[in-house]
Amino acid sequence: MQEVKTIISMIGEHLKNLARGNVVAAQPVSEDDRQVLPLCEFSLAFGGGGGSGEHLETDDPSGSSGKGIGGGVGGSAKATPVAVIIADGDDISIKTFGR
Repeated sequence: MQEVKTIISMIGEHLKNLARGNVVAAQPVSEDDRQVLPLCEFSLAFGGGGGSGEHLETDDPSGSSGKGIGGGVGGSAKATPVAVIIADGDDISIKTFGR
């Protein structure tokens, strides 16, 4: 029983180092007695912009002048693996990725 408490305490310390509001657990993967729980850092960003225009007097030979309007919006979502928790029978470990 003491060994299980030690393992849980060790994993808790590792998770504290990873703990941020943007770290999430992904769907666990299972094979035989082995369970792997991926932990991912999740980021989400959005942005947008707009524009307008006016009548412009130009020396352009095409005679182009007029009003303009424009706009745009974009977004991004990214999930980056930062660690996995591996439960292999009674053995539990955590592996981190390049942090």
